[in-house]
Formats: sequence, structure tokens, C-alpha cells
Amino acid sequence: MGLHQEVYDAGQEIASATGANLPVSLGSILGRFLGWPFEVISGKVVDLEGNKTDTFASVVYAKSEGAVATDLDAIPADATAAIIEACENMDLEGFRAAYRQVAKAKRLKKRAVPHLKETPRTTVTLGIIFALRSAIPLEDLAEELVRLNSETPSREWPDMVVVMSAGVINYEAQFPGESLCGDYLPPAEGALATFIPPIYVVIVVRPTIDYTLNKMLSFLIAHLTVFCLEAKLPDWTQILEGVPKKALTISGFQYNLGGDLLPVPRQFYNDRYMPPLPMRVEDQGGNLLCTLQFLPWQDGGTILLRGRLPLDGILIFLGEKVSGRIHVFKRPDLQLSSVLPITQEHFHGMLKNLQRRSNMIVRPDQTNWVVQKLADEGSQSPFMARLFMGILRLRDAVYPDPAERENFDKSHELVTSNLLNARIAADEIAQLLEEHFRKVTLGEAARLEGKTIHIDESIDKELRKEVESFLNAAVRTLKQGMQGFTKGLQVNIGFLFSKQAAFDKGVASLEPTDFILADYLREARVWSERLTQCRNAIEHEGWMLPRISYSRTSNGIKVGEPSISGQPVSKFVRFMLDRLCCFVEEVTVHCLQRKLPPGITITEIPLAQRSREVPERFKMTVACGGQPAWQMVFHSFPFEET
Repeated sequence: MGLHQEVYDAGQEIASATGANLPVSLGSILGRFLGWPFEVISGKVVDLEGNKTDTFASVVYAKSEGAVATDLDAIPADATAAIIEACENMDLEGFRAAYRQVAKAKRLKKRAVPHLKETPRTTVTLGIIFALRSAIPLEDLAEELVRLNSETPSREWPDMVVVMSAGVINYEAQFPGESLCGDYLPPAEGALATFIPPIYVVIVVRPTIDYTLNKMLSFLIAHLTVFCLEAKLPDWTQILEGVPKKALTISGFQYNLGGDLLPVPRQFYNDRYMPPLPMRVEDQGGNLLCTLQFLPWQDGGTILLRGRLPLDGILIFLGEKVSGRIHVFKRPDLQLSSVLPITQEHFHGMLKNLQRRSNMIVRPDQTNWVVQKLADEGSQSPFMARLFMGILRLRDAVYPDPAERENFDKSHELVTSNLLNARIAADEIAQLLEEHFRKVTLGEAARLEGKTIHIDESIDKELRKEVESFLNAAVRTLKQGMQGFTKGLQVNIGFLFSKQAAFDKGVASLEPTDFILADYLREARVWSERLTQCRNAIEHEGWMLPRISYSRTSNGIKVGEPSISGQPVSKFVRFMLDRLCCFVEEVTVHCLQRKLPPGITITEIPLAQRSREVPERFKMTVACGGQPAWQMVFHSFPFEET
């Protein structure tokens, strides 16, 4: 039996523990896999100044002659490698209390040890909050972790939150321009004194479910290997076999120049930040040698290089300001400087020095960006937030590959461009009618002369044009747009637009594999067929919207709104637009939900809890231990009330 399977089986043992025997069970199982010189006991931790913690379920410590205890009932802080605060059931108050306990342990003073570049080691105490079960969804725990971290020095943060029945919350590292690159362990004491790494430290939620102990133990062992270099420990990478790799990103932090992690400023999130274009560095023949780009970073900045020149040789042109703080991180496709005490002005000064003191030429990148206005509304509009931003966020989780995203975006644009046209036509119809009714009431567009009604301003021509535009755009959204779009998501809804017999056959064949969508399409058939028939009547039968009617009343002139499919035109258009928006959003999200990796699903944000800034309806969640999974159900509510 492989090591990963042994740990997996041990995880099932812990999962069956109760509150009374949890510390014993957890300590026994951890001790089974940790070799010399580590031991695991339930106890307190004390430092040389007499500062002492409360009792932890598990204290992982290394037997060492150099560790001295000031309290015989506590483990010396110098020997303590990790502490685990454990409970059977986690609630919000319990989580906050555990957070405070871990922070207290991490504040204990430890003796300094030599930091060797060749064989780096750490004295930092790893902190884990552990629960068998949680009454709080994992994402809510992660959001609370973000809040607590924002008011706590980063050296005191817990390193992992474990809910055995669901998954783990921990930190991953991410370099600019790259995806997440792996778990982030706390840096050794003094490791950030010389240079600051240009990394995002990202809180992630990982739905490990039955493999939760595998993930926790591999993380713990990875830390222990640098806590005691001579330790005899199993290979932590083998323990990870079978552990789900997909994770939800919650929030990001960056180091400032003092080595403290702070939240990434909201204005630098990728949904609102457009970095400046890079500068080109060329030889005398105009050949590109590299590009250089400045990225602001908390109270400093980092410089990014793409190309074949070494960044080390360019950074010297920054001068004495950065002396002793420079380090270059070489990534597969780029080079990054450490975070430096520089601004955009310092960067431009470096470029001037480079050009003046070398034979290289620095010039701006000539790439031209086109920023095109899409609509007269922004992310606060539910229409834009849900049908554009929200769906594209979900798309990123399903299609990490840029080429696949491009195909998705082309199909999605066909849907949304026609839907926007239908919405514009619907708004124009409403404005035409409202303005005409107002003018008739005020006597500006119609008047009475005896028994005769004189109409001085008619909108019949414009109204017919806009109704025809609405019907054409709405049907294109459905037939050409959504039919082709869902086909790209490996879902066939073409039978929705067929005659009844073909529809019945198509929906029956869909039901065994996707009964939710089949039921939804049966209901959508009622209104979508009405819509299609109205458009076909114009296209094939020459139907025209009736003229507006006028009649005399005791108070003046009454305007009679023309009807379409048995409804006043304004109500018909508003109803159909609502149905269309709901259909596009819900069918798209349902299809994306089916393509998500195991352990990840989609939840609906309650209407009252949606952000005023971006009122998205859906977000990602973990399938086990997260928010309730959304299930598509047909409804008759207006779009903005769902």
C-alpha cells in the first residue's frame, strides 16, 4: 500500500473521532508518520521570557538539548515546530478564538539561529486550525480569515485552516503574469530582511474532502523538513497523490517594504487595473532585446523584464537608492526584481541612465490599445454585472486555457450583442410610448376640434420599426446565439426551435442526461414559441404592428396602445426581454456548472447580499462544505428580481 493510501486511511480514522478523544487520535496518527526527532503531544508552549499559551490539541516539537523550558508543564518555544488548535465542530466564535490562540503561539520569542543560504532552515512555528466539521461554509471561514488577517501582523497568521469533512484553506504564491504556483509556507525569521519577493500571497479554498489529511500532513511535513534539516521524514510529495488540485481563490496580499503582508489595493485587481505599456530596449539596428515594465507594489515597486537581457545588469542603473536590496527572480517567461523602494519616476530615471550610459536605445512600446465604450452603464447595473462580468468570471474557472476562452468569448459575444440590441430597442419602444402619451395629454401631439381628433405627431412608423428590431434581435439571441453558444458547451438545444413533435423527441432524449435543463426548456418553450411566431409573422406573413388608436373622453383624448400576441406592445416587449435575459443567464450558468472540475460548483448570492458595486448573481463555491449549490429552476420573476 502506497504512502498516500496509508494517510488516506488514517484520515478516515480521524474523521470518526469525537471531541473527547480528538486530541489523542490526532496526536497518535500524526506521530505515526513523523519521524525522528519529532514528537506530538497535547500541551502548552512557553518561551524563555515565561510567556505561555493555553493547551493545544497537538504540539509538534523536536527533541533538542538546546531547547530550555521555563515551565515543566509546557514545551519550549524553541523546540516547537507546529501547533494545532483542534475542535470537533467549528463555528464563527470558535474560529475567532482559535485564530487568537494561534497568533499568541506565533508571538512567543525564539532564539535566533544562523541562516545559511546553502541549507536554509526555519524556526517559525507553523499554525493550523483544525475541525472535524464546520457549521460555517468554507468560503465564509476564508472571508473571516481575510478580515482577521487585515487587522493582524502577518507573522501571527494561521498557516492553514482544516475542516476534515470538506477541505482546507491556506495560502498559495503567485508571481505577476502567472497562475498560482504552489503552497506558501511562512518565511524563516529574518528571511525578508535583505529583499522582498514580488509575489501575491493568495488565500485559497481547496475541496479536498476525503483527502483532507493528505493535504494537511504533506503541508506540515514540508515545513518540518526545513525546521530540522536532519529529520527523518517521509516524502511529502508522495502523500499528495490523489489530492484534488483545483482551488477557489478568495483574496490576495502583498509584502510591503517592511516585510508585512497587506491586502492588494482594490484598484490593482485585474478587473479594474490596466498596467502601463512596457518600454522597449533595442540595439542600434532596432532589434528588440527586451521589454521593461514597472509594477506598483504597496509602498514600492517591482520591475518586470521579458527578453534575453539579464535584469541584474539593468537594475544597476537605478543607482544607490536600491543598493543591497536587489534580487532577481527568474521565471520561465520573465524576470522580476525584488520589491524596491522606487516609484514610476525612479523607473523612468533608470531608463534614461540606461540609454545615456550604454549603446542601447529605449523607446515606448508602439502597441495601440482600443478602449471601446460598450454601453452607457457600468458594473453597478445588474444587466452588465450578471450577463457580462459574472459569466466571464465563471468562464475563467472552466476554461483556463486562453485559446478555449477565445472560442467561448466569440460565441458569447454573438449572444450578448444581439441581446443588447434587443434591450436598446425595448428601451426605445418604452420611451416612444411614454413621450407620445405625455404629449397627447398636454395637447402637444393631438387636439380636438369639435368631434374630430387631429393627430399632429404620429409615432406609428418609428414604433413599428423598433418593434421589428426588437423581435429580430430577440430571436437572433435565442436561435443563432444561444443555440450555437450552448453547442460549444456540448449541449444541444436546437430542438427548442423545432415543431412540437421534434421538440418532444429532443427534450425526451435530453432528460436522461440532464433532466434539470429538460424541465427548464419545457417551460421556456411556451414563451419562446410565442416570440418566434411573432417574428415569423413579420418575416413570412407581412404582419405589421397595428396603429395607435385614439378616442375621445370627457377629459380629452385617450390613447390606445397597439397589441402584439394578445398583450399591449410595451408589456409584451418588457416580458419577453425579461424572459430572454433570464434564459441567457441561467442556461449559460447551468452549462458552465456542468463543466466545472470535481469538488467545485456554483452558488447563487441572495439578492440582499449582492454587492452594490458589482451585483453579480452567481459565484464559485466548493461542492462539499461550501454554500448551497445552485440548481436551475424555471420561474416567472423579472430579471432584476432574481
